Amino acid sequence: MKDSRLIGTWKSDGRKTAKEIAARRDIPASKKVKLRHFFGKLELRYTESRCYARLGDYVSVNRYTVAAKDAWSAALVVFINPIAGKQIVHIHFEGDRYWITFGSGRIREFFRRVSQNRRELRKQIYNSSR
Repeated sequence: MKDSRLIGTWKSDGRKTAKEIAARRDIPASKKVKLRHFFGKLELRYTESRCYARLGDYVSVNRYTVAAKDAWSAALVVFINPIAGKQIVHIHFEGDRYWITFGSGRIREFFRRVSQNRRELRKQIYNSSR
């Protein structure tokens, strides 16, 4: 199964994620400040079967499959490595953004689509529908 909504480049939305963290009453203010520094730096590029993650100079590549999808979300099975195995990631789409939960599942990280020129985007959508 494939999901063309994923195809392309996404960047962690540090501002929107920081607002989410700021609204939390169960996280001490000192930890909120530290947490905010982690977001807004990660860039993800999805192809039909791989996710390329870039954080500064570090790049990783993970295979994934779409296990299920509906109008609002997609469930991916991500192959981390032979030791860690597989992980299920549930992506929730909101227009040109999506969010995931991480850690204990109580914090959401938001990502926004990195704009591309229309020609590149049409080509990716066309190729992913074949």
